[in-house]
Amino acid sequence: MIWKNIQENVCGGAEEQRDFLYDKSKKMENIMIGNMKYYNNFLKDNLDLLLQSELKTIKDWKSFNRNNSHMLEYYDGSRFINRIRQYLHSKECIEWVENELGVEGLVVDVQGTGEGASLMKQDDMLDAHIDFNWNNRIKMHRAVNLLIYVGECQGGDFYVLDPDQNEIFCKEPKHNSAILIEHSETISHGVKPVIEGERYAIRQFYYKSDATCDKPHQSLYWYNPEKKWYNPEKQMPTNS
Repeated sequence: MIWKNIQENVCGGAEEQRDFLYDKSKKMENIMIGNMKYYNNFLKDNLDLLLQSELKTIKDWKSFNRNNSHMLEYYDGSRFINRIRQYLHSKECIEWVENELGVEGLVVDVQGTGEGASLMKQDDMLDAHIDFNWNNRIKMHRAVNLLIYVGECQGGDFYVLDPDQNEIFCKEPKHNSAILIEHSETISHGVKPVIEGERYAIRQFYYKSDATCDKPHQSLYWYNPEKKWYNPEKQMPTNS
């Protein structure tokens, strides 16, 4: 029953309102902006409020300080963080992400390297940066980020810069909004200073591999008379 509830509570409202940064119908030269989509009313059935209430009770925040940036981070689990994470790792949600951005073959790191939750308060900000592109634990490339915002704050806008450091996108982190963005090695992003309030975010990363196999095959079986491994159904898919 919990799985059904997770499916209904997460992403169910994501189709209602959305803004697009990149329109795939535009000319090829605009692809440098990258794929990014913004959603309002992302979590359903008060899950946003339950998550926010839970995040307010967390005491074990760790300070992040790097290159004039500061925020608090939390990498452990909790009831509603785990509930959301379970859905974000599901086959249904991964297929939704793939369809939204036109990216195939996405997987997750079940240990959540670099993910978790973040909290930003007055004067906290995140300098423009390009995300880490390689997860050494699973040996895969970073492909897509999903950010889910809860809490009320002024400031703390998420902004995106082109390769010439021109701002091409800026959006306030409305409560229960989300951003889905494809990884880029040329497009950077950051968070403007929070003026007041609390800005919570749940981070989910999706990965993919460029690995290939010279001699892919499906399951092989031992054939005693010829003393070799063989494939009884050569037309079967290679992953069967």
